[in-house]
Amino acid sequence: MTRILFVIALLAGLLIGAIAHADDEKPELQKMRFVERGDILTMSSAPLTKLFDTAAYDALDDGPASTVIIRIWIYPQGSTTPVAFHLVQRQVSYEPWDEIFYLNLDGRKSKEKRKADALKRLTAIDDVPVAQLSALPHDQIFLLAMQVELNPVSKDTLAEVRRWLSQGTGGGLDRGGAFFGSFVSVFVNPKIPEADRVLRMQSQPFFRPRPNP
Repeated sequence: MTRILFVIALLAGLLIGAIAHADDEKPELQKMRFVERGDILTMSSAPLTKLFDTAAYDALDDGPASTVIIRIWIYPQGSTTPVAFHLVQRQVSYEPWDEIFYLNLDGRKSKEKRKADALKRLTAIDDVPVAQLSALPHDQIFLLAMQVELNPVSKDTLAEVRRWLSQGTGGGLDRGGAFFGSFVSVFVNPKIPEADRVLRMQSQPFFRPRPNP
């Protein structure tokens, strides 16, 4: 069964106004689409092309592999305690002899001939699983926070990514772990990550309506 969740336009409008007057450490409001698919909540939004400036785009076929780490938290409105966390790792490398871009998107490998197509695959946010529905009670208002890092260089971050992915947590759709607990350090008391570029985004408020009887 597939069902689109309701978003709260009025609160989203108020949030836009608040963020417009905030400093650069505040997350950017990003319009997101939430859909229930089976027992999973998925999210789609605009591609993350702002992560790549001209230099980063040129480096896709003229430098080492590019890595994108996406961390996603869902938390109740008015709280700083997440109820769900999801981690996504993507990487692209270029083989000049074959003139092929090799992509690894969360363990799914593929190839692209054109750099623009490789960037599109690397930055797409389409039906990303973000939570088990069991973690999201009906009629409760939630928000989604997302931090995206291009080429993180922190050894601690990279080690945590490897540990998280090796645990087979289903992409992190459950509670627990160092990343799950890092929400406060990322969004409440933000620290500057060690990466080429960082984006912080927050969704409009949303909720799961109760099914019709």
